[in-house]
Order: sequence, then C-alpha cells, then structure tokens
Amino acid sequence: MNVITDLKILRQKSEEVSVKEGKKIIKDLEETLKNCPTGIGLSAIQIGILKKVGIIRIKELRLNLINTKILEKEDKFRMRTEACLSLPGLKIDTIRYNTVKINNNGKEEVYHGLLAVAIEHELDHWQGKLIIDKVWRKRK
Repeated sequence: MNVITDLKILRQKSEEVSVKEGKKIIKDLEETLKNCPTGIGLSAIQIGILKKVGIIRIKELRLNLINTKILEKEDKFRMRTEACLSLPGLKIDTIRYNTVKINNNGKEEVYHGLLAVAIEHELDHWQGKLIIDKVWRKRK
C-alpha cells in the first residue's frame, strides 16, 4: 500500500475498532512501513483506513496502538525536525511532550523521549491533526 498524502483524507477523524480488526490493520501497516526506510510509525488513516490503529517501530521496539488514549502529558518541549511520511520532504520544529502516559488496550504505560513524540504523532493522525498543526513558534 502507498502512504496517503491527500490532506482531505488525512484531516478526517478516525473511529474506534475491534482488537481483532485492529490486528489485521497492523499487518497492512507493517507491510507499508517496511517500504518507508525513514519512517518509525504509521497510522491507519495514512493508508486510507479511518480507524484508531497505528504502529511504532524504533530499532527493536515494536509498539502496536489500538484505540489508545493519552492520559497525561508532561514536560512540553521543542521537537527539532519532526517529519511525517504523509508530508514528504517537510521537516519542522514542533511542540511535543517528553513524557506521555497512555491507556493501550486497557493497560497503562508511560513512555519518554522519541517514543513519547511518536505516540503523540500517531494519535494526532486519529484526530485529523498533522505536524503542521503543531509548529513551534518563537514567542515575541
């Protein structure tokens, strides 16, 4: 599958999904992400499926996200050069959080650093939000 770059599709909100259906979508996401050497995560909407499913693959770490919710965010910071597979060639500074606490399939988990940013990024896709909505702006 190809990664969608159409903003009309990407701006839509995703719906919850059953765990069984989510696991099937994860397989499609994994196949697509394998063909994107610079990508570390992908959400279902990026392959045209408006469901709350995403994956993150950073080195050996494999995190599957199905109907995941962010419960808490801490330590806001300026993320330098965040990118998105749906916005090829664009790298911008964004506002993110260094720590996120999530509910992932009924299990509470806390993540830090790049992984926290990746979770925020993928869950933003479920709300129709993109990195261009999170641009860091210097205060005057």
